[in-house]
Amino acid sequence: MKRLLPFVLFLAAAAAYAADPKPVHVFVVGTTDMHGSYDSHHESKTAPAYGGLPLIGGYLNVLRANHGRVIVVDSGDLFQGTLESNFFEGEPVVKGYNALGYDAAAVGNHEFDYGPVGPDSIARTPKEDPLGALKKNAKAAKFPFLSANLTEKSTGKTPSWAKRYTMVEANGVKVGIIGLSTPETPAVTMSANVETLNFGDPVAATVTAAKELRAAGASAIVVIAHMGGRCKNIETNPEDPSSCETDQEAMRYLNALPKGTIDAYFAGHTHSNIRHYINGVATLQPSPYGREIAILDMTVDPSRHKVMKTEMAPLTMVCAQVYEHTETCDPKKAPAGATLVPKKLEGKPVAEVATVAEIFKTYLEQVAVKKNEDLGIRTTDRFKRAYYRESPLGDLLTDAMRASMKADIAFLNSGGIRADLPAGTILYSHMFDVSPFDNFPATITLTGAQVKRMLEITSVGGGRGILQTSGLRYTFDEARDADKPAAQRNRLLSITLADGKPLDPAASYRVATIDFLVTGEGLEPLMKTIPADRIKIDYRRPIREVLIDALKAMPQPLAPKVDGRVTVINPVGTGD
Repeated sequence: MKRLLPFVLFLAAAAAYAADPKPVHVFVVGTTDMHGSYDSHHESKTAPAYGGLPLIGGYLNVLRANHGRVIVVDSGDLFQGTLESNFFEGEPVVKGYNALGYDAAAVGNHEFDYGPVGPDSIARTPKEDPLGALKKNAKAAKFPFLSANLTEKSTGKTPSWAKRYTMVEANGVKVGIIGLSTPETPAVTMSANVETLNFGDPVAATVTAAKELRAAGASAIVVIAHMGGRCKNIETNPEDPSSCETDQEAMRYLNALPKGTIDAYFAGHTHSNIRHYINGVATLQPSPYGREIAILDMTVDPSRHKVMKTEMAPLTMVCAQVYEHTETCDPKKAPAGATLVPKKLEGKPVAEVATVAEIFKTYLEQVAVKKNEDLGIRTTDRFKRAYYRESPLGDLLTDAMRASMKADIAFLNSGGIRADLPAGTILYSHMFDVSPFDNFPATITLTGAQVKRMLEITSVGGGRGILQTSGLRYTFDEARDADKPAAQRNRLLSITLADGKPLDPAASYRVATIDFLVTGEGLEPLMKTIPADRIKIDYRRPIREVLIDALKAMPQPLAPKVDGRVTVINPVGTGD
C-alpha cells in the first residue's frame, strides 16, 4: 500500500490540474475615431509619420506572433473626415479593416453622414435611401457593425445591417463583444438620415445583451461604445480616476452599470483619452485618427468562465520610429537632442504591412491632384482652432461666412472645425481637413431673443463646445450650474452686437450658419418654432467651397488674431 501512495498522489494532482486548467491570456486591441485616416500623418513637415492602417497592421503582427489570437475592435466613426475616404464614401477604410482582421466596430454618429450612395449627403428624392452608404459599407465589411441600443422605430428591432453583439473565440476562450451608440446621435449627425432610428438606453441594452452572452458561454464581456470621456491624467495610476470628468457619457454609463456586468470598455467619440478603472471596469480610449492604439490583457480562468485580472498597457502611439529612450514620435514630447530609432514592440521591430499599403495605393493616387491644388490663399502663421474658447480660426471662418452670405451674424460649431489652418500656402487638402463634412450653407432669419436662445442651448451649455461667431460678443461663466447636467446648464451672462450695442430681442437678424446647426446640435426644438420660409439652405455647394471663395477674396496674406468676441468667466481647464 505504501508503494501505491506516490502513484495515488500523482493521479490526484493530475486530476486537480485537469479540473483547474492554466489561466489564458486574451489580448484586445482597440482603435477609435479613425475618421477616414487610413494613411499615415505628420505632426509637422519635419516630424516623422505616425498612424495609418498599414503601420497598425505591423503592431498587430507583433502582438499576434507573441500572444496568438488577438481581438481587434473599433469604437466608431470609421469613415468621415479625410478627402481620401470621403471621395469613396469610406470604401478604402472597410477594405483596410478587413485586411487587418478587425472583429467588430461600434456604430458611431458619423457613420450616418454620407447618407445615400452618391453625392447627396441626405436623401433628396423618395428613391434615395438615407442609410444607403452605411448599408453598402456594412455589407462589404467582414466584421459586424454593433449597437445594442440602436433600433428601428417601425419594428423595435436592430436594423438588418447591424448586430447587437457578437461572440468571438481567442485562445480557447469565448469573448462577447457588445456595441453601443451615443443616444445623442441624432443631434451630432445629419438628423434627416436617422429619422427612422431610435438610440435607446445603453445601460439597459448592455445588461440584457451581457446576460444573453453569458448564457451562451462567454467568459468575458467587452463593450465597444461610441460614448467617451475625458481624463487629464492617464500616465500614472489607472486605479485613480479622480482626473476624469464625471459628467461624461462613458463615466455616467459605467457608474450606472451593475458591477460585474462587463469586464472591459473601449470608448470613443470625445477625441480624448481614458486609461482607468471606472466602477471596477478596465476602460480605455486611445487618441483619434489612428494616432494611438489601446492594448488590454485579460487573464481568464477557463474553468470558471471568468476574467480574473485585466492589465491596461499605456496608450501606444503608432510610430515606425520613436525618439530614443521614449515610446513616442511626437516632436513635442521628444527629449532635447534625441534622435529617432526604429520602433520595437515587446522586443520586436514594427513595420508597415506592405499588402495593406498596396490596398490604398490606387485610392491615394486618385485624390492626390485635388489634395495638392493651390487655392491662392496665404497665411502669415498657423490659425489655431479651439473647442471651448474663441479661436483665431473660428473668427476667420465666421467672418468669411458673414461677408459671403451677407448676414448680420454668423455661427459655426467648434466641432465642425476639425483641424488648424497651417502657415504659408494653403492647399485644398488643408481646407478639407478644416471642414471635412459635407455641411451646406444656411441662412436663417431669427429674432434677437431666438439668437440668445440658440447660444443658451448650444454654445455655453457645457456639452459640445461653443459656437464660434461673427457679429456678436458674448460672455459666459464656465463654472455656473456646474452641479447640473450639461443639458440643464445656462452659463450665458451677456450678449451684444459686435459694436457693443444691445441685441434687440424683438428685432430680426439674418444669421449665416450651416444646415447641421439647423437640424442638429440639440437645436431642433428651437428650429421647429421658426417658420419654414425663414430658413434657406443652399445645397448647391458644401460650406467648404463657400469658405474657400470667401477666403480668396480677403486681402492676402491672412494673419491670425482674436478680438474678444467670447469672454469666459471662471474658466475651467484649458478650453482646447
